[in-house]
Amino acid sequence: MQQLTFVEQFIHGKLFPCLLLLFFSTPSHAQNNSGNLVVPVVIHIISENPDSITDQQMMDAIADLNAAFAHTGPYAAGPDGFNTGIRFCLANRGPDGGNTTGITRTRSVLSNFDSDLENNRLKNLVSWNTRAYCNIWYVAGIKNEYLTRFSCGSWSRRNDIGYGTFDSTGDFRDGIVTKDFGSSLASLMGSWLGLKYTFVPGSCTNNNCNTDGDGVCDTPPASVPGSSCTAVQNSCSSDTLSGFTRDMPDLTSNFMSLSGPCTNAFTAGQAAKMRNNLNTVRNTLLSGNRCDAPCAENITARFTRDNWSPKTGDLINFTSVSAGGSNYQWSLNGVVAGTNSPNFSMVFPSAGKFTVTLKVYNANPGCFASYSDEIIVNCGVMARFTPGVREIASKDSILLDSILFSNRSVNATAYQWWMSNDKGMAPQVVSTEYNYDQSYKIPGSYSIWLIATNGTCSDTTEKFNFPVYDPTVDGAVSLYDVQCYQETKIIATFNVCDGGYAPIPTGTPVTFYDADPRNSDAHKLSPVFYTTAPVAGSCCGSFTTILNVNKPGLNQLFAVFNDNGNAIPIKLPNTNLPELNYANNMGSRSNFQFRVAAVPDSATLLPGDTLLLSAKAGPGIVSSYNWSNAQDLSCTACDSTFFIAEYKVYNSTKEITATSSYGCADSSFTVLHIPLADDYQVTLDHLDCAGTDSLHVAFTICNQFKRGSVPKGLRVFFYDADPSGTDAHLLEPVFSTAETNPVRCAPYEFFINRSTTGHVFAVVNEKGLNNAGYPGIFYDEVSFDNNQDTIPLTPFVVTITPADTTISRLTSVHLFTEFSGGQPTSYKWEPVQFLSCSDCPDPVATPDKRTAYQLTVQNAYACTATGTTYIKIFSGGRVNIPNGFSPNNDGRNDVFYILGGEEVKMLKDFSIFNRWGQKVFQVQNAEANDPKFGWSGYLNGKPADTGTYVYFVRIAFTDGTEQLFKGTVTLIR
Repeated sequence: MQQLTFVEQFIHGKLFPCLLLLFFSTPSHAQNNSGNLVVPVVIHIISENPDSITDQQMMDAIADLNAAFAHTGPYAAGPDGFNTGIRFCLANRGPDGGNTTGITRTRSVLSNFDSDLENNRLKNLVSWNTRAYCNIWYVAGIKNEYLTRFSCGSWSRRNDIGYGTFDSTGDFRDGIVTKDFGSSLASLMGSWLGLKYTFVPGSCTNNNCNTDGDGVCDTPPASVPGSSCTAVQNSCSSDTLSGFTRDMPDLTSNFMSLSGPCTNAFTAGQAAKMRNNLNTVRNTLLSGNRCDAPCAENITARFTRDNWSPKTGDLINFTSVSAGGSNYQWSLNGVVAGTNSPNFSMVFPSAGKFTVTLKVYNANPGCFASYSDEIIVNCGVMARFTPGVREIASKDSILLDSILFSNRSVNATAYQWWMSNDKGMAPQVVSTEYNYDQSYKIPGSYSIWLIATNGTCSDTTEKFNFPVYDPTVDGAVSLYDVQCYQETKIIATFNVCDGGYAPIPTGTPVTFYDADPRNSDAHKLSPVFYTTAPVAGSCCGSFTTILNVNKPGLNQLFAVFNDNGNAIPIKLPNTNLPELNYANNMGSRSNFQFRVAAVPDSATLLPGDTLLLSAKAGPGIVSSYNWSNAQDLSCTACDSTFFIAEYKVYNSTKEITATSSYGCADSSFTVLHIPLADDYQVTLDHLDCAGTDSLHVAFTICNQFKRGSVPKGLRVFFYDADPSGTDAHLLEPVFSTAETNPVRCAPYEFFINRSTTGHVFAVVNEKGLNNAGYPGIFYDEVSFDNNQDTIPLTPFVVTITPADTTISRLTSVHLFTEFSGGQPTSYKWEPVQFLSCSDCPDPVATPDKRTAYQLTVQNAYACTATGTTYIKIFSGGRVNIPNGFSPNNDGRNDVFYILGGEEVKMLKDFSIFNRWGQKVFQVQNAEANDPKFGWSGYLNGKPADTGTYVYFVRIAFTDGTEQLFKGTVTLIR
């Protein structure tokens, strides 16, 4: 298993035990007036010249850090940034409760250190309570390696990164080590507050955004660090699996992306996670009010010393550089020592770690400033080294590699390099040279450490653990593209991949078989392929070969890497090239023969339908297509063609032949069915009386097929009853369409014999009828169930309203007509006297006497109908008898008759005599107001003489009385 360096453990979150964090809101312990959580910071300056680094530089670094966490100032430009609500201060209250600047200075060669070997030694120089302060060790240089990767024969390594830890146990090593401020410190502070980097090397897993990746749901998954803040980078496409509704680019400008100094933002989710961690895992930092000075006096305490690498028995002189105080109290390991003086000297007789503290105050010893320094006394030798690289692959006879371990020891004159491994190498001295550079013949997990001495004093480094991987080839073959070639051959493009570190040499065999070569029924195909170029470790090479099958149709292929092909079944290894693993040496591919498929393979169409026929061929490039036969196709030398169904019932089979660019051909078929589609229907629209014995029939013939027509010769039979019964009679003649009508529905008119049953039945395209002697053609159709229609026959009748009425003489009545069984085309009223019109449907009548009007109408088909209305009149008085009349046929006063009112019931007797007593006229039981019951001035058929005549009239009234009226009337000619 690959071992992780110190920095890699930090990147992968494995440096300290992880705590399960629940995102809940807890009241914060330390907030400023803006509601921000405020973290007290102490900066430990570790340098060979710490006084060259000013307090102002440290204060500027904290101000810049606050701008980064507030997304303001130089960091405000990032569009995705969020104000985290977290701020930082240089501590003003020290661990002993006194005033402090929150800055310490230590002179040490560890200012440039190796984080895998000297992390403990560095932080042992000085560390404040990590549960009360965020400790930042500011150094000049860091030696480490991270994100190491081997690909295509080369190593890629990133070096010299700062790091931060996330721990709640109070371990003195908890904190941040950095050589840079700005965005780099913001990123490390994010790690110290529990954030992970926004990428997971080589992984896009995003099943649960709360646990996968960096565990923050508003940072999209990424598998690589950011390359720059301006480049658009999208290393994962799994964003929508959790947390996002669409694929998002990587957050290259995020502080946790490792994109470089251009980063400028935290997300809202990252801010919430850091605040939650401050309120839970690191909540002890929020209590104690360490950002405010405990007293108001402007006192600062600090001292220097003249010996930064003391040996046992050395005298160290301490000199105060404090300000604002007049009294000095020195102590050693908490015990007061020395005098009230700005200077203090001490001999350290034994090795160990000692704490020297200075308190400075004025009159009030309770208001003081303090400064402490950790004095590490030893024999004077410090063993140190750093590796040039931190992981390699090396093995004798395969691939040798080495690591240079550079000695950095202090005050030593002799050296022993010790080494052990997990392959049986016990701890032993491997070199006494100053540096150690060695190739490794055996892979394994190694440990190396250095003992440095000056002859009287020795020091030993921590062990550096490093992996030496087995570089042996691990070959695998995968068939990438396999195609038929010239019918009896196969062309195969395949990848040979090396999972090891050593390269696969040129000339390594790859053998091909027509079946699984682990079985005895497989046959080797010729020729055996030999790689034409080396394949670098952790890389792939692509190759192409043409294999002789000597028959068409082979549709499976097996390839075996590093196989000489001398025996079936195969047994690996059988060549001189050793491998780590032989289980992945075989690859196979099937269903690669060139095939063409017609789409669809069958279809049913209606006449006139258009269907797109497509050919799908492959694998590989198609050089030609050919459809046959060409009938009803829009093209033949094409991959897609349109088939247009003719207007007839038929089946059509189309063959598509495709040829590949490698000269292999295949054919496929599609079968097309064009069934019967016509479906005829007749609708009787209306019937009209015609002449004296015929009917005019208006009807519509429809073809229910959406693109149908009404064909020539289609017959319609008419009956006086349901033709399915036995009492139906054919109403001749039989109708037959004279020509094809291209529309689906066409109207027709025809004359047939009149039905006496009151109904007419029509049947279009009657099936099963003996058609002999009838014109037309019988057509097959989809259904005969809808070929019949019926309609009742309504007689042609005219009705006059009112049919019988009585009106006052010389008043008007409007006559209205209604018609059934058709519409008239002509009108004739008789008599015409006293009508407003005689050839209109609704005249106004103003008769001066009783009149019967008769209307005769005729429709467009010479069928007539008559109707009569009776108009009776009455005069204005009870009885009105004229005293003269002039029978000259001028239509005025031509008849002498009795006029009566509504009370007159009947003329019981009406007689007229001439002057000689001769009776010239008599009627009995007649009606009044009617000229036909009057005298026309004739006697025995001849005009009577002009003169005076005597009349006698007995009138019966409606009240039952009778009265005799008599008088004279003058006849005038």
